[in-house]
Amino acid sequence: MMTVNPSLTMKSTLSAETQESAITFTGGTSEMLRVAKDGFYIRGIRVNQDDKEAELVYNTFHQWLTWATLNRDYK
Repeated sequence: MMTVNPSLTMKSTLSAETQESAITFTGGTSEMLRVAKDGFYIRGIRVNQDDKEAELVYNTFHQWLTWATLNRDYK
């Protein structure tokens, strides 16, 4: 697992039998958006693949980006 920022975690588990990979955007301690092999998850709930999927994922990413910018640690 690699943490780029306290609000962004990239997890990748590779083995001969399975390849599992996910990118998780968190707001504080709660998951806001997860990009997984089987689809997108917003606040832990899988997003249906339909004509609204891109809009929902974009809006959630925008909310996360705003939160991350406002809570950035400028050390």
